[in-house]
Amino acid sequence: MKRKILYAQDMAELGKNLVKEAGFEIVMAPSEDPEVMKELIRDCEAVVSKTFFLSEDILKEGKKLQVVAKHGVGIDNVVDLATATKLGLYVVNTPLANSDSVAEKTIAGILAFSQKIVKQHLATKALDFESQNCGGMHEIKGKTIGIIGLGNIGQRVAKIAAMGFSMKVIGYDPFVNAEKLPDYIEYTEDINRIYKEADFVTLHLGATPQTIGMMGKEQFDMMKETAVFVNIARGALVVEPELAEALKTGKIAGAVLDVYSTEPMLPDNPLLGLDNILFSPHCAALTDEAGSNMSRDAARGMVEVLTGKKPTWCMNYDAVNQVRENLGK
Repeated sequence: MKRKILYAQDMAELGKNLVKEAGFEIVMAPSEDPEVMKELIRDCEAVVSKTFFLSEDILKEGKKLQVVAKHGVGIDNVVDLATATKLGLYVVNTPLANSDSVAEKTIAGILAFSQKIVKQHLATKALDFESQNCGGMHEIKGKTIGIIGLGNIGQRVAKIAAMGFSMKVIGYDPFVNAEKLPDYIEYTEDINRIYKEADFVTLHLGATPQTIGMMGKEQFDMMKETAVFVNIARGALVVEPELAEALKTGKIAGAVLDVYSTEPMLPDNPLLGLDNILFSPHCAALTDEAGSNMSRDAARGMVEVLTGKKPTWCMNYDAVNQVRENLGK
């Protein structure tokens, strides 16, 4: 009998083929029903998910379970790391798979906002060629982009901005080795400098107890009135009513948003009534290329664990080894 891997949601063929070629059977969940997941996970040794949250109750049903894989980078919408570690489950993710897509989306959003591309598109379709005289369109060449979070995505954004558009790049990340950053990133240990100096402030970090709600009135008040706020990371990083107020009162010029505190957005979200925001539905990582890469890397991580190899990307490898040793696994 083949060993089984549960797919909480369907994914690109590249990763599924890798799983099959390694000799494992795929169990595809027919729905995102927690009770269905509890039933299916009982006979599986691994589980992978895009956005379905695998609660402790579900994970405890997996008596054979060894590894949880995230199809993507941030795991907060799929599994609680502390819970998985306590249960002796390795958590693998795909930190490089969607970096280019998210970085390109960030720059695309900045360009689209600065050139009013969406408004001009809609006006042109309505045969309103007077819209060409609307004013307020800007080049990004020579502007300053402030990047908070200099991981794989943040550094890719920096490279595109600096090398492709001759932008000045200021970066902040307390966990990065500043000496290893490329010369085109001007590193600062003062995060407030980014708020005060940048024409575009963009976030590229996960949602943790330390970062949730990090962008609020205090931060928006420090920003230039001409500045644009960009969040392609996690909605929980932002206090949305305070962002809405900053946009409504002209404290900042605009925002480019791909993520929200509640997804889908609720009809009463104060951001929806504003016209100085460029919205998208949490799709920065959903290019075809990134989808294939994430499927492949998530599958690779599961297969590595299940074949006794050290996973290429694991968020709790040493901690789980200790837990499993204590549990006699």
